[in-house]
Amino acid sequence: MIWTLDRPEQANGIDAATMADMEVALTTLEAPDAQISCLMVCGHESVFSTGLDAEMLEHCFKDRATFTAAVRRMGLVLDRLAALRQVTIACVDGECRLGGLELALACDLIVAGAGAMITDGHLAYDAMPGGGATKRLPARLGYGGALQFLLESPVLNADEALAIGLVDVVGERLAAERGAQIAGIVTERDSGLMRDLKASLRAASPPPADQSFLDAFQRSVIERLIPE
Repeated sequence: MIWTLDRPEQANGIDAATMADMEVALTTLEAPDAQISCLMVCGHESVFSTGLDAEMLEHCFKDRATFTAAVRRMGLVLDRLAALRQVTIACVDGECRLGGLELALACDLIVAGAGAMITDGHLAYDAMPGGGATKRLPARLGYGGALQFLLESPVLNADEALAIGLVDVVGERLAAERGAQIAGIVTERDSGLMRDLKASLRAASPPPADQSFLDAFQRSVIERLIPE
């Protein structure tokens, strides 16, 4: 299965319709009898995604409840993506930041194309990552590396992101081409075998720390950003 974000004019912003499409696809992938063994998440060669859609954010910044609901919905979508039994591959080309980075982090593998430019950027808006970066970045960068990355928010090219462990593979040209090669390896194998392989590796990996306290912290951030 391939998810393609195809709104480059809107920086591949994730709006309510996009989230609804993701939720439908996730329900299909989560079915016990699903025969799909791999999911590729792709963007445009100029932009993977910059997170929540700008028009949606404009509405969110006018109403706390709307903002809270959007952040919570996005977080649930990415948690479901991260929990899939299938192998998931983010194919990152062009600009990838904010919730776009969190979308990539929710996948098992991140393939960066030669033109990828990857950063976070939440602190520039006096906000915090609400889509899981705080629990997934430490698994890739360690505690100190994740903190430094979020604080300094460097803009990394593909090779720089590979060097620090933020991405797993660098494609010579477009990420989708390299991602498709990896997806081909997965789909050539028995789907049940691939799910068992992923489950075994996941069982051997340390689980993310409980971050239930983040809901309250996220609310305090939104209350500070959006006055009564």
